[in-house]
Amino acid sequence: MPQDVSDPLKLKLVMLFNARNQTYSVCRHNLSAEEASQELDRLRRQGLPAFTVEQRSRHKAEEAEGCGDCRADVQHAIEAISGHSEPEPDSPKRQL
Repeated sequence: MPQDVSDPLKLKLVMLFNARNQTYSVCRHNLSAEEASQELDRLRRQGLPAFTVEQRSRHKAEEAEGCGDCRADVQHAIEAISGHSEPEPDSPKRQL
């Protein structure tokens, strides 16, 4: 069921980002802002580079790892960043 964009309790996902090879993995999804904040704190205390992304809807997959909706929401967030450009198709440098 899609989350209403006017709803102040938007859902979030938590991801880890590997700057060395420009990849990410999604840890958890369907979290409230408070739950996401707690998860960020926990991961960052362990020295892990964790970030949140707003979800556009509730994700149906039980596990966040491998969730196609999570990947789509992360990609949407990346595209929303101004100045983001896609690498050339044959470029060896990978971006999110």
